[in-house]
Amino acid sequence: MIVTVLDAVLFCTYFLLLFLSIFWLLVLFSSQEKNEKKKLRNFPFFTTIVPAYNEEKSVKETLLSLINLDYPNEKKEIIVVNDGSTDRTKEIVEQFIQDHPTNKITLVNQKNQGKGKAMNTGLALARGEFFACLDADSFIATNALQEMLPLFQEDVNIAAVCPMLKVKNPKNVLQKVQWCEYIINMFYKFLNSRLDCIHVTPGPFSIYKTAVIKELGGFNEHTITEDLEIAIRLQKYQYKIVQTFDAIVETVAPLTWKKLFKQRVRWYKGSVDNTLAYKNLIFNKKYGDFGFIRMPTIISSGIIAIILSATLFQSLISKLYFQFNYLKSVNFDFITLIRNYSFDFNLLNLPIFKLFVACTLLGISLFVMIYSYRLVKEKITNYGRTWLSLVTYLFIYGFFITLVWFYIAFMVVTKKKNFWS
Repeated sequence: MIVTVLDAVLFCTYFLLLFLSIFWLLVLFSSQEKNEKKKLRNFPFFTTIVPAYNEEKSVKETLLSLINLDYPNEKKEIIVVNDGSTDRTKEIVEQFIQDHPTNKITLVNQKNQGKGKAMNTGLALARGEFFACLDADSFIATNALQEMLPLFQEDVNIAAVCPMLKVKNPKNVLQKVQWCEYIINMFYKFLNSRLDCIHVTPGPFSIYKTAVIKELGGFNEHTITEDLEIAIRLQKYQYKIVQTFDAIVETVAPLTWKKLFKQRVRWYKGSVDNTLAYKNLIFNKKYGDFGFIRMPTIISSGIIAIILSATLFQSLISKLYFQFNYLKSVNFDFITLIRNYSFDFNLLNLPIFKLFVACTLLGISLFVMIYSYRLVKEKITNYGRTWLSLVTYLFIYGFFITLVWFYIAFMVVTKKKNFWS
């Protein structure tokens, strides 16, 4: 049997997928001591920065979730940075401040310069020992500070704590697909946290030590994923990032495929840019598991998706070409072909290895899905009949993400300019 270059590439890809799947399962089942929950010894001053660009539909509810936090009112402040909004965001925030005079809320208006600049504007004014960013389309649970701030007491090297992210009230099939995706992503965040390998501190209410972020120079104003860049930078300087599942942040998911496509292009292109920017961390023993496991795999899913889909497409074209030539050789005599057709099935002709790998990966995927729902204490039926969204997620959504990665590859090759929204 002749082994082609294509077969060799596929074998290496399958091996990598199985290796990573088994590795993460071993991480999952490895024993770890459970730390007892700690309570706050005191109430440090806390700042929330809300970068807002055209968020008139959600900014009021976002601010309500912040003033309702279970935390002393005199120990917290909110800084809203209106980043050049062209809608009624500014007026709504001003009215909110008037309606809630007992809360420390500051509105800063600036011309549109991007989220990184908006964060640095707020950071320069922040008086809190700790601060968080809360996107103006996200909403925090009341217990968040009580659950997240005590985690900083466990280790002086902890510089950031991430909450559990969920999609808020998914309505259509696409939002329910993202609801499933977020839940499964939290499972992988759980695994990464076990190895101190978290590579992104999400915009919705990740909490940072103010002094540490200021010491590192604030947020990068040129990247399209400042939350991923700052997390990798923290890892570079040997700080720890912790994940908790006791504080929930809900965020509004895109309603249309077009908006989702733009969001994911921004996220994944930012991953590519920052992986290249910090390429010296890859396979660097100085950074332990983060250097050997997390950094090389940040964009590996995209590379694997491109390889597998390109291989599938090439195989499909080859078979269609072969069938076309065969039909051409018999002058497209379909009637005779149908009359002489006989079903010839031989088990030995099946691609056993590929089927084994596919079934193994499918089994692992189903296990991960079930475990993820248990981990975040959700039920698949929470939002009614979700069979269509599950089918879409399992069998269609992957093709959509593959298209995203192909577009990113096109952006890289053609040096196409990044976009923020």
